[in-house]
Amino acid sequence: MLSRSIDCVKDMRPSRKGGHSLLVALGIVLKGAGAAIALILMLCPVAFGQGASGGEAVSGSPSKHYELVNGRWFDGREFQDATFYTIDGRLTKTKPAVVDERIDLKGGFVVPPFGEAHNHNVEGPWNLDAVVARYLHDGVFYVKNPNSIREFTGQIAARINRPEGIDVVFANAGLTSAGGHPVPLYEHVLREFRYRAVIGEVPPGWFNNRGYVVIDREEDIQNKWSSIVAGKPNFLKVFLVHSEDRAPPRLGDGPHGRRGLDSELVPLIVARAHQARVRVAAHVETAADFRLALSAGVDEMAHVPGWFLAPTDQDSRMMLTEEDARLAAKAGVIVTTTTVAMKPAESGHGQHAPHHDAHGTHSQGGHALSMDSTLWQRAKAVQRHNIGLLHRHAVKLAIGSDHAETSLAEALHLHELGIFDKLTLLNIWCEQTPQAIFPERRIGRLQEGYEASFLVLRDNPLERFEAVTQIDLRMKQGHILAVEKGEPWMH
Repeated sequence: MLSRSIDCVKDMRPSRKGGHSLLVALGIVLKGAGAAIALILMLCPVAFGQGASGGEAVSGSPSKHYELVNGRWFDGREFQDATFYTIDGRLTKTKPAVVDERIDLKGGFVVPPFGEAHNHNVEGPWNLDAVVARYLHDGVFYVKNPNSIREFTGQIAARINRPEGIDVVFANAGLTSAGGHPVPLYEHVLREFRYRAVIGEVPPGWFNNRGYVVIDREEDIQNKWSSIVAGKPNFLKVFLVHSEDRAPPRLGDGPHGRRGLDSELVPLIVARAHQARVRVAAHVETAADFRLALSAGVDEMAHVPGWFLAPTDQDSRMMLTEEDARLAAKAGVIVTTTTVAMKPAESGHGQHAPHHDAHGTHSQGGHALSMDSTLWQRAKAVQRHNIGLLHRHAVKLAIGSDHAETSLAEALHLHELGIFDKLTLLNIWCEQTPQAIFPERRIGRLQEGYEASFLVLRDNPLERFEAVTQIDLRMKQGHILAVEKGEPWMH
C-alpha cells in the first residue's frame, strides 16, 4: 500500500444491491433505481436550461502541493520512473517552493483516469451518490450521457463537475420522428417501470420535449430549435434506425417496429447544430445508418453497428466496409464501442442486465426476441469485424457501455474480444475516451501542465490488463479521493 503521512486511501467497493436489473424494451436497458425516492416534480426546485460545462471542471477548495515519488508513470507507450508534483491542481516536474505532502507511490503504475463515452445512469438525484461512488471506485472520472432530461440534470448540477466527484456532459433530449425510438421506450416502459418510483406519476406525453424531441419535417427544426438550444446541451443526439428502409414501418409493424429520423432531415439538423457550435452524436444500428450519419457530417457515432442484433436481422446489414472506415477516419469522426449492450446477464462484469425482459427474452418494439448463445456469438463476430476494421484505419474510438454500471465492463469485454493489444486498449480507455468527452481540457495524459488527475494501479496493466481493477490511489485535479461506505469524499 502507499506510504503517506495521513491515513491510506480506503478501497471499498460500494454495494451493488438495488434495482439495477429492471429490463426494458427497444434495445435500451434501464438504469438501477437504487433506493426508490418519491420525488414529485412540482415539489422539487428545478434549474431549467442548466447544462454541464464542457470546458474546465469547476474548481473546489484549493488543493495541496504534493510531491509524488517512486511511481511508474504511463507515457502513452510504457511506464517510466518519474517524480511529479502538483500545483494548483496540475502536474509539473518543477518542485514548488513549498511541498505540503510527500506521497510514496511504492512502485505503483500510474495511469490517467478512465472515461465512459456512453451511459445514461447519471440522470437525477435519486441514485446519484451510488452512481458516483461506483464510477470513482472503478477509476472512471469522465462520463457522457447522450440522452437525458434537462430538469433532472438541473437538480444534480451542483453535485457533479467538481473535483470530489465525476465530470459529466449531457445531450438533453435526443431528436427522432413521431413514434420513433426512443418515444415508445419513454412512454410505455420508462414512465411506468422506471420513473414512477422516483418522480411520481406523470401523464402520457410528459416526456415529449423532455426525453425526446419529435422532428418530422423541416419546419419542426425551425420551430423547435430555440427550445433545443435553450437547454444548453453539451452536444446533440440524433436517432437513426434502419435508415435503409426508405418507408419506415409504423410502430409495431415488421420485425423491428423501430425507426428514427427521416434521412433527409439529418444533414439539416447537423448543419444547424454546427452553426451553433454544438457537436452531434448519432445513434446508429446498421451500416446504412453509419453511412447516413457520416455523409451528414456528424461528429460522433454513439454506437458501432452491430451493437444490437435481433434474430431477424441480417448480419451483412451491420457490416462496415473498408470504404466506410476510410471515410470515417478522413472525417475525424469518433465511434463509441458499446459492445456489452446486448451481453447476456449471466456473463457480465457487474453490468446491468442487457436488453432482456424478466423472462430472458429481448424486447424490441413489443416483440419478444429469443436471446440465445447463437445470437450473442453472431453479435460478437459483427463487433470484432467492425471495430477491428475501424481500428486498422485509425478511426478514433471511445469506450462506452451504454447500460453497464461503469465502462469497466466494456473495457474488460473488449479485452475478451481480443481486438486490441493491452497497450492499445489502455490508450483508448484512459486517453482517447476522456479527450473525446472533454476535448478542450488537458486530460488523458500525464504530462507537464495537464490536470493532476490519475490512478495508481497495484500491477502493470500492460502485462495483465485486469490490473485496472486494483486501484490503490485516486487523485482528481490535485485532490486525493477515496470511496468509503459507498460514497465519495474529498481529502
